[in-house]
Amino acid sequence: MPTQKIVLSIIIAAHNSGNYLQETLCSLLEALAKSITQCEIILVNDASTDGTTALLKDFAQSVPQARYFHVEFKNIGKVRHFAIANSHGDYITMLDSDDLLKRNSLPDVVAFLEKKNPDLLLTKLHEVRDLATVDKVWKGLQPEELSIDEAIIRFLNHKDFQAHLIGQFIKRPLLLASPIPDFSCYEDFYVFPDLLAHSKAIVFSRESHYLYIKRDFSLSNSPSIEKIHNLFVCTERMDAIFGDKYHDLILCHWLDIQLKQKQWITAPEKLDILDKKIRDTHRIGFFMNPSIRLSYKRKAAGLLWKK
Repeated sequence: MPTQKIVLSIIIAAHNSGNYLQETLCSLLEALAKSITQCEIILVNDASTDGTTALLKDFAQSVPQARYFHVEFKNIGKVRHFAIANSHGDYITMLDSDDLLKRNSLPDVVAFLEKKNPDLLLTKLHEVRDLATVDKVWKGLQPEELSIDEAIIRFLNHKDFQAHLIGQFIKRPLLLASPIPDFSCYEDFYVFPDLLAHSKAIVFSRESHYLYIKRDFSLSNSPSIEKIHNLFVCTERMDAIFGDKYHDLILCHWLDIQLKQKQWITAPEKLDILDKKIRDTHRIGFFMNPSIRLSYKRKAAGLLWKK
């Protein structure tokens, strides 16, 4: 058990990430700068067969704050759960093994966490498709306090932040109280609503330290029965956690499943649930709700006219 107080645990889960990992690790060190002494780096190598193992071991040997683990889970949910269980920081954040951080960004973040002690510090991830054109300069946090209600509404509207654990700073007890499931995808979506619902102090920063690199082989580009099953389970859980107050906003997520992923749903009981949710969007209250985007009202109307 570490004797020095650790403010932030940074978790990197890696599986066959050799093509990108070196750049990711270098960007992490540049982002940490002087704050590295207040942090720990948890490196979890999950059944890699390429150069990932050597890169992570070399990094752990050269950086005193890094700890290396090898597992054979072949499951991102299990890896993240394992990493959290082996962390000691007041806060936890996650860095995907093919993403990047902005230089000298984390000292500001660590100082803010120590001074303000929020339950969640959420950031707007910078989605990147062309690194050559992106602004990589850290401009400092732009903190904005959110009520739980404001945070949930922004999340449900996909405004400012979505169900990502990468790039977010979460008090470790919150993650311990809401364990990450053994999902191969959408494991972050499963826990994110619970984190919002059980937080008391939430801060959002439009300026982010995180460069979220969108690649052609991302999960969203390769749906499957298993992935959509997980999405369905997560949406049901979100419905249960947030309850009737946010019912109409959650119906927008069911609309997306109906329009984009229904072909992957085969279980009759799930199809019945989805059909009931879509019928709920045909109520006059849904169309009159000012929180619902016009685009979703049009989607609901389009399905209504098809009947």
